Amino acid sequence: MTAMMLRSRARWSAAAGVERHGRKRMRWIALARAQLKRATDALFPPRTASPEPASDTLLVRAPTGGECWNWVERRQISWRITGGLGYPCCVLLERRTEQGKWSEAAVLASQVDPRALRASVVVPELPEGPYRVRITSPELPHGACSPPLTISHSGTVHVPATTR
Repeated sequence: MTAMMLRSRARWSAAAGVERHGRKRMRWIALARAQLKRATDALFPPRTASPEPASDTLLVRAPTGGECWNWVERRQISWRITGGLGYPCCVLLERRTEQGKWSEAAVLASQVDPRALRASVVVPELPEGPYRVRITSPELPHGACSPPLTISHSGTVHVPATTR
């Protein structure tokens, strides 16, 4: 062999030795991490982000809470699917009663494809007050609801006068 071939072979074997040493070290670190994880998981169960109810496979993203909608105004309602829905869904508007319960006030859209992730609706002429958007589907035992919003005629929220 020539001197040049010997030098390149020496470099190659030195690099291979470093690579083998690096793999052994990485394997050792991975084993140590796995053992540490098993030990800590036994003492402290892993934390999960606020678990969503299994029944809700649909989460309303818009409207957000505190919005004020005007009558006869076009609005976007959007949602996120955490599971698969195959049947069309309905987008409803519910009004809060004086007893604090929610009752259906209007159907904003029906036969909406849930994979569209949004629907454009027109706000109907309804009494001013607190409302929420509810999305229902035959596949959902409970519909998905938005935070409360306010519907008004002029775009301003009318707060009842209080007496002192």
